Amino acid sequence: MVSKKSTSKAVSDIQLKKRAEETAKAVKDAAKTIRETATSTREVVKAFSDSGAVMELADSVQVAATAAKDTVQDVRDTTKELHNSHVAAEAASAVEQTLSSAEETAVLAKQTATQVPKSAPKTTRRAIKVAKTIKKSSKPVSRQAKKTVKRGKAKARIEANKLRRKMTKAAVTSQRRTRRIAVKRK
Repeated sequence: MVSKKSTSKAVSDIQLKKRAEETAKAVKDAAKTIRETATSTREVVKAFSDSGAVMELADSVQVAATAAKDTVQDVRDTTKELHNSHVAAEAASAVEQTLSSAEETAVLAKQTATQVPKSAPKTTRRAIKVAKTIKKSSKPVSRQAKKTVKRGKAKARIEANKLRRKMTKAAVTSQRRTRRIAVKRK
C-alpha cells in the first residue's frame, strides 16, 4: 500500500519539474526576443546614422538657436529704445503732477474756507456759497484730469501695440535672415 506522503511527494516533484521546464522555456523566449530586438536596433541605428538625419537635425537645431538669439537681441534693442525714450515715465510724471496740483488746490480751498468764519462771522454764508461753487467748478477739472489720464493710457497702449508690431516684424526679419543663411550653407 502506498502512503499518502509518498503520493503527494511524487505529485509535488512532477509539478516542480513542470514549473522548471515552463520557466526555462520563458527564459529562452526572453533571450530570443532580446537577441532579435538587439539585432533590429543595431540595423535601425546603422540606417539612421547612414541617412545623415542626425547631422541634419543638428544643423536645424543650430539654425533655430541662432534665430532665437537674433530675435532676443532685436527684442532687447527695441526694449532699450523704448526705455531710453522715457515716453511712459514722462506721461506718468505729468499725470502725477496734475493730480498733486489738484490736491494742493483742494487743501488750500478748504483751509481758506475754515479761516473765513473765524475772521469774519458775517461772511460765513458767503464763504459757504463760494466753497460750494468751488466744489461744483472743481468737478469739471477733475473730470478733465481723468480724461487726460485715460488719454495717456490710450497713448501708452498705442505705443505698446506699435512696439509689439515692431518686435514681430523684427522676429520675422530675423527668421528670414536665418533661413537665408541656412540655404547658403547648403
